[in-house]
Amino acid sequence: MQDKSGTGDNARRDRETTWKQEASSAAEDAKIAVDDASVTIKERARTVAEQQKKTGADQIGGVARAIHGAAHEIEQEMPNAAGFIHDAAAKLEGAADSLRERSVDDLISSLNKFARSQPAAFFGGAVLAGFALSRFLRSSSGPSGEPR
Repeated sequence: MQDKSGTGDNARRDRETTWKQEASSAAEDAKIAVDDASVTIKERARTVAEQQKKTGADQIGGVARAIHGAAHEIEQEMPNAAGFIHDAAAKLEGAADSLRERSVDDLISSLNKFARSQPAAFFGGAVLAGFALSRFLRSSSGPSGEPR
C-alpha cells in the first residue's frame, strides 16, 4: 500500500508542479502583454501630445501675428504703446518657437522641476489657466450655450 500512496503523492506533486509552471507561464505572458500595451499607450499619448504641442505653438504664433497687426494699426497714433505691443508679440513668437523646438519630454521635465521648486506659483498658475480656459470656453459658445 505504501507504493500506491507514494505513487499517488508523486502524481499529485507532478500535477501541482505542472500547474505551477503553467500558472507562472501564464503570468509571464500576461506581464509581457501588459508591458506591450503600456508601451503602445505611451507612444500614442506622446504622439497626441506632440500634435497638441504643435497646434498650441501655431496658435500662439497666430496670436503674435494678430498682436503685431494691431500694433501696426496704432503706430501712427501711439508709437510708444505700439513699441510695447510689438515687444509683447515678439515674446509670444519666442515662446511659440521654443515650444516647437522642445520635446514633450523636455516640457514635462521643466514643468515638474518648476512645480517642485515653486509649488505655490505652479498651483496659482494652474488656477489662473483653468479660469482663463473656462472664460474662453464660455465666450466662444453662442447665446444658447452651444459652440459657435
